[in-house]
Amino acid sequence: MNPLEAELRTIVSYRLICVTLRNKEIYHRSLVMAVNPTSKILSKVVNSRVGLNFLANGRKYIHVTSAVTMPVKSGDKLPSVDLYENSPASKVNIAELTAGKKVIIFGVPGAFTPGCSKTHLPGYVSDFDKFKSKGVDEIVCVSVNDPFVMAAWGKEHSADGKVRMLADTNGAFTKAMDLEKDLTGPLGSIRCQRFSMLVEDGVVKTANVEPDGTGLTCSLSNSLLSQL
Repeated sequence: MNPLEAELRTIVSYRLICVTLRNKEIYHRSLVMAVNPTSKILSKVVNSRVGLNFLANGRKYIHVTSAVTMPVKSGDKLPSVDLYENSPASKVNIAELTAGKKVIIFGVPGAFTPGCSKTHLPGYVSDFDKFKSKGVDEIVCVSVNDPFVMAAWGKEHSADGKVRMLADTNGAFTKAMDLEKDLTGPLGSIRCQRFSMLVEDGVVKTANVEPDGTGLTCSLSNSLLSQL
């Protein structure tokens, strides 16, 4: 038993505490605490990045579920997963695509959505020459959509020859990079958080993930340009 688990076992007066840690945020459901030290313990949980579920009715009980993974960061190696370009028949392995190259990858929650269409994708298309002048070999847009949708979206924004529109159809890349965001309500499925990154020879050198997963701040083209 580790020290954290031992300390948590001392809590005996609570009904239900459900804590889920995701992207440095804490969500509480039906939180009833009668022991003041609980708040300190929760702080330790945050610092140790451990996801916990507590369920008890006056009994000592604890179940440590899993360690919480954080989104992509500098130094991470890209996974060898396939994305799709234009059609399901055209696979693009992201690890092979970035091997020996300097590549910009940015991800969006969904093709044709307002923020992605008005700001995010157009910014990278218009800044294509600026990125090329800084030695960038390719710019890639990734979204959990099918390849036909991504191709149509790219065509609408004149991305051909500037930004490669790659579909993460089954979310394999998004999951491998810990960039999943549950947008089942508004968009019908798990989607990709909004992000941008500079990748050199398959290794992430710079990574920007929007704090709320959907905002339009640190992942925009001008922000990434300033980091090159």
